[in-house]
Amino acid sequence: MTEHREPFSDKNTMERKLRILLELLCLLGFGLLFLDIHGLWSEHLAWLGKIQLVPAALSGGIITLIAIAGLTLLLGRVYCSVICPLGILQDIIRHFRRNARSTYRPNKKYLRLAALLIFAAGLGLGFSALAGILDPYSAFGRIAATLFQPLAVLVNNGLSLAEQALGGAAIAPVPLIQKGVAALLGAAVTFLVIAFLAWKGGRIWCNTLCPVGALLGCLSQVALFRPRLRHNRCTGCGRCAAHCKAACIDTKTGHIDASRCVACFNCLSVCRHDALTLRPLPKTADASVRQAPGQRKTAAVASGRRALLGCLAGMTTALLSGEAAAASGHGKEIPRQEPTPRQRPERAVPVLPAGAVSEDHFRSHCTGCQLCVAACPNHVLRAEDSGLTMLQPIMTFENGFCRTNCTACSEVCPAGAIRPVTVQEKTAIQTGRAVIDRTLCIVNKDKVTCTACKRSCPTGAISLAGPNEHKEPAVDTERCTGCGACEYICPARPLAAIRVEGNRIHRRI
Repeated sequence: MTEHREPFSDKNTMERKLRILLELLCLLGFGLLFLDIHGLWSEHLAWLGKIQLVPAALSGGIITLIAIAGLTLLLGRVYCSVICPLGILQDIIRHFRRNARSTYRPNKKYLRLAALLIFAAGLGLGFSALAGILDPYSAFGRIAATLFQPLAVLVNNGLSLAEQALGGAAIAPVPLIQKGVAALLGAAVTFLVIAFLAWKGGRIWCNTLCPVGALLGCLSQVALFRPRLRHNRCTGCGRCAAHCKAACIDTKTGHIDASRCVACFNCLSVCRHDALTLRPLPKTADASVRQAPGQRKTAAVASGRRALLGCLAGMTTALLSGEAAAASGHGKEIPRQEPTPRQRPERAVPVLPAGAVSEDHFRSHCTGCQLCVAACPNHVLRAEDSGLTMLQPIMTFENGFCRTNCTACSEVCPAGAIRPVTVQEKTAIQTGRAVIDRTLCIVNKDKVTCTACKRSCPTGAISLAGPNEHKEPAVDTERCTGCGACEYICPARPLAAIRVEGNRIHRRI
């Protein structure tokens, strides 16, 4: 006798299809956001970063936090399944494993609790960059900005070369610049670990190390609409457990760990006997726990976690030419030098973007997601490579300078580390001031006339003065904004004779 197989429920498959559609739309949005090498989409899609839980908590996005909490209380961890880009990345990796099957894994509640406490301590103590290592959005951002964006640049430049060979010029080439060794290595290690765990068992990262998953897992246990098992219809076939991304369905006891369920709805779609439902069950039916196929035993389904919400309560211009200076003195011309390579100077205080307010504010809010680094069209931002500020961006001027008409980083920052500023406001913010090392200046060293720094300064803060025929530069610190144009254009090598020192607290001029 052949087994009778009931068809899939239209309602269940529709829920799964809707989840996949929303997941793909979010993936497309994040792809355009982080791989936007021509600056076409960043400004319009920056809201995707601002609806992430940790950035919203750091920036004071109360409405976003309430919306995420309400969504979780209603439908469970839909945030993890649809909105979180790192969760979507894990699903894609798992999808490429043919005939992948899951088996139930016990809840590693102490490991989850430890990860959440470490994360909360990092934020509470002001080490946002360290806490950002566990933040799923920041981890995805580093992977996208330092691993995927360079690939997009290579593809773009390849297409540009091919188009030029055919006589076209629509695709502009983009320089490929390494923007932080620590960020690159960290992203590579994170990607390999997450890829291995996803390939092996689906959402292992989400349910063992992710602090956002642990936090939302507390709420999802009491979600109104979450997968529930109707034991009187279940035959114990195990199909639901085999297709569960979170490995949270125990077919031996008939228990679904709601704290780990990521609301993928796979179990509802594969069940042939309509034994799974999202609707609340009567107490008698919901309390029934099956010990074996066809048998039932009345028992209370134990909830495996305690509320951990208190752990995170505290979170809540001128376009200058790129020509090297070529000035003359008594017929002697300065040899043309390319602006790179250039050795990076040691700075007593790092230079941070306009909108960062102060070093303390920036360090306590930035999780190192690298979105501002990816969005910077001037190639000024890069990730710090060492210390407690590792992975957080700083401004360097070997490859460009911060143009006064650009506010891209302040527009995309989701965590409030770089507050939004207008072009008019930016022109009045001093992020740092230029300092001259006269022993390196070619006016003194080579006895030539050079006006590069004076001509490049957009605020007119640099003047030339001195008793000799070759005038030396001088800086008016009351007019300097710290844009770095003078440092970028300076022809002295390997160190620029003029460098920008950052202000610990940005001031208005």
